[in-house]
Amino acid sequence: MFFEILKECFLRMDHVLPKLPAGHVRLLYILIAFVVAALLLAVFFSVRRSLRFLPAVISILTAAAVLVICIFYPELDLLYAHPAGDPAEKTDAFLTAVNEGRIGDAYDILYGTVSTDRSGAEGARAVFGDDTAAMYYSFLTKSFRCEYTGEINVIDLNAFVPVRVWYADMTDASARIDEGFDVQLDRVVQANSRKDVYGDDDSYEGWVIEQAYTDAAAGVLSGDAPECCRDMVITLSYADGDWMIDPSDELLDILGGGVCPGASSEKNLSEKIALYANNSKSNILADLVYIPKLYSIPEDALCGYEPCEDKYHELEDPHLITEAIAGSEHLIGDADLVFDPDVTFATGQRIYYYADDSIFAIVWKEYCNNCYCNFAEVFISDPSQLKRKIAGDTYGYGTQLYASSMAAQANAVVAMNGDFYKFRPLGLCVYDRTVYRCEAASLDTCFFDTQGNMIFSYAGELTDKDEAQRFVDENDILFSVSFGPVLIDNGVPKENLNYRIGETMQRYSRSAIGQLGQNHYLLMTIGHVYPYKECCTLKGAQDIMLLKGCVNAYTLDGGQTAELIWRDRPYSYVDWGVERTISDIIYFATAVPEDEQ
Repeated sequence: MFFEILKECFLRMDHVLPKLPAGHVRLLYILIAFVVAALLLAVFFSVRRSLRFLPAVISILTAAAVLVICIFYPELDLLYAHPAGDPAEKTDAFLTAVNEGRIGDAYDILYGTVSTDRSGAEGARAVFGDDTAAMYYSFLTKSFRCEYTGEINVIDLNAFVPVRVWYADMTDASARIDEGFDVQLDRVVQANSRKDVYGDDDSYEGWVIEQAYTDAAAGVLSGDAPECCRDMVITLSYADGDWMIDPSDELLDILGGGVCPGASSEKNLSEKIALYANNSKSNILADLVYIPKLYSIPEDALCGYEPCEDKYHELEDPHLITEAIAGSEHLIGDADLVFDPDVTFATGQRIYYYADDSIFAIVWKEYCNNCYCNFAEVFISDPSQLKRKIAGDTYGYGTQLYASSMAAQANAVVAMNGDFYKFRPLGLCVYDRTVYRCEAASLDTCFFDTQGNMIFSYAGELTDKDEAQRFVDENDILFSVSFGPVLIDNGVPKENLNYRIGETMQRYSRSAIGQLGQNHYLLMTIGHVYPYKECCTLKGAQDIMLLKGCVNAYTLDGGQTAELIWRDRPYSYVDWGVERTISDIIYFATAVPEDEQ
């Protein structure tokens, strides 16, 4: 048995050698030369009877074997691991689930999970309350067909399965709905009296358009689907005793019908299909009724979409704010703007804004409570546009970056410093839904959930990592920042502002983020600018955020870290006039893809 394993290892070395770093290969050649030289010396000394031959040879070979293992360590598993099980079983289970329209089961197989968070057609309908979203979902899931196009090829710890997949042509279906809409509209008009069909301005009543569109969609999406066909190779990897399918971009694109790429669960797919259904409807009915397009940024995206240069503007007269927000009414709704053209603006400082279908952001400098304040007011269409970026996109990354550099990498429209989590070993740190650090005995924590809400926990409330992770899971938390303290909670200012960090009683450069309403935020930094008072105490910062109408507000790292970024450059004055490298930012991005701008 031992010799069979040894033989298998040597046979596998031939596959491993091309994967080794060049330096390791050179070490291998040097080792071979030394072993040959050592064996010749052993023969020489054994002939002269000054060395026992057999023990010397065993010692040399043992040492050589240890060194070989060290050289091959990066690919050590391939030298002894023989994958158990049959990759065909996992592939069969996945393709069967897809064929039968059990998309939730397919995702579970793909990611090795047993999910209870299913959505499906009802989930798609629930996103915007639109029946056509559920129709699109059912249309997609009932249309999959898969077959093998070749033999499974197993190489070391990988398996490659050639398949052909047919799936619904969602783009063609939308085009056919567009073609059938006029027919259905004429049918509805002919079947009802004029006074029921037309309004006072001779435009169609809303129910008429809705009925015609629903009927057109039902006629197409309840029938046989036009198909797309794609040949691909499914790759499986053997790890932790099991074969797992690699969720490649191509495979996820197929599961999303070619129009919902990157979906990682049935719930995620339902949400993406709902967005697709809404935006398709918006395009079809564009000449009859305004239906705002809905945009979002994938949760796992490391940056937002690149903002459009033509959407950046300067507001030369603050009283022209009404013209600036024209076209952003669907974002602002009934909310009151914090931006007030009648405040005392900083002399000679410019006001900038950015506006597209998914975001309106404006930045200005103002004298408030005898402090020099930098503000950014932001409206977004979807909570996914509020994101956190950490240096290197990896928790604990060893290198810090300038806030402006991270904002550029993230395609941020507007950004500000975060909590500088790498600077001190304190606080509760959540990134990508995972609790990485739980030292929350002395710091308040601000969590951001998937709805863009700020949720607080106070010092000492969550000090156990498992308890903190349950809180994150139960509240659908995406990330947290941990500096503090909480300034305003649900409209109520926090009374006791004594705190472990942040020089609370000193006049200090401040940084804070506030929530004014759903998808409505205020960013603030306060800096040293002569002749105004040297910044403010923490109570002063709280007073300003309360004055501006924040429902929730939280303190971020101040001092030289405090920084507001606009268009990849510092908008606020930074202490000492020089940016410092930090570990994280909070930013807002456009959700309109570059090809739609």
